[in-house]
Amino acid sequence: MKAMTLKRIARLAETPHPLDADELPIPVPGEEELLIRVSACGVCHTELDEIEGRTPPAFFPIVLGHQAI
Repeated sequence: MKAMTLKRIARLAETPHPLDADELPIPVPGEEELLIRVSACGVCHTELDEIEGRTPPAFFPIVLGHQAI
């Protein structure tokens, strides 16, 4: 699957494109989970805080976005 990943903290003023386009394995859903196809996904202000390190993610790389279409 194609995904935009955050691999490091980055100041947006200095790094206008902090996400990397990557090809990741298709996830395998667990019991009582389902796999959906996402056409587009947005990044919200909370994720901008993650990118700039104000609320850093627990691990890297991480796929941001929860406004899926």
